[in-house]
Amino acid sequence: MRKIFELMEKREVIILDGATGTYLENLGFKGITPEIANIHSPELVKKLHSEYCESGAEIILTNTFGANRLILTKKKLENKLEDIILKGFEIALKIKERNKDILIAGDIGPTGELLSPYGSLEIEEAEKVFREIGGIFNKTEVDFLLLETFQDLEELKIGYNTLRENTSFFIIPCLTFNFKKEFRTLMGQTLENYIEWIDKNNIKIVGSNCGLSSKEMVEFVKFLKKLTEKPLWIKPNAGKPYLKEGKVEYTENSEEFSLNCLKMIEIGVKFIGGCCGTTPEYIKQIKKVLKL
Repeated sequence: MRKIFELMEKREVIILDGATGTYLENLGFKGITPEIANIHSPELVKKLHSEYCESGAEIILTNTFGANRLILTKKKLENKLEDIILKGFEIALKIKERNKDILIAGDIGPTGELLSPYGSLEIEEAEKVFREIGGIFNKTEVDFLLLETFQDLEELKIGYNTLRENTSFFIIPCLTFNFKKEFRTLMGQTLENYIEWIDKNNIKIVGSNCGLSSKEMVEFVKFLKKLTEKPLWIKPNAGKPYLKEGKVEYTENSEEFSLNCLKMIEIGVKFIGGCCGTTPEYIKQIKKVLKL
């Protein structure tokens, strides 16, 4: 935990990396899931991390977002779970050896299943999934854990509490919201519900990623800032995805994206980066508009 707070003391704004899955695809990876690239195409993952660091990222995320037993079982890769996480850390560590000041976040996504009664996932099974992930990350030296792209506050609570009880890592939670008349998760929870849980558990950093374009995220941050004074970790998408000649594209270019990120920073965001559709060029543009 100390390292991230030391970084916060040194920097007014901390630049994060951008997308992993969509950018790996841009780099030519065609595997069944982005996480298996840690085993089958480690040089591509290394290239991704390197390019983000060269563009200005001070924190990189391990390529482990979908590395949990439930997701990997569907892809018949459950026996690769530990190898994916450990190799994901090892690749990031090699980048850190050349960029001493960067931090490595152990990236953890949701289970991919809905909790009962909306789905078949029981609380005990979800706890087991996150406990297993935490046990594997305990074999690494990541600087902290990141729970991101959760669309159900209740699942985020389970992940956070389980990891807090079974690891000693500092944990940043990120909840994903939709852009409508008021911001809600896929399961209908409000931003107020999120902040109430954040405050009750004395969580130090408030995160949100994905779901929203950078333009929409500006409005989201304005609303969020009214509810909390805690440091904000924000990673918007590069606009909305659309299909062009059989390939997924995103509506916001790096210049538009970076200018919206600047607006968020002016509102009070501490950590800023990109999610789906962003590339090292987007991170480079953030650094440019910040004049760093």
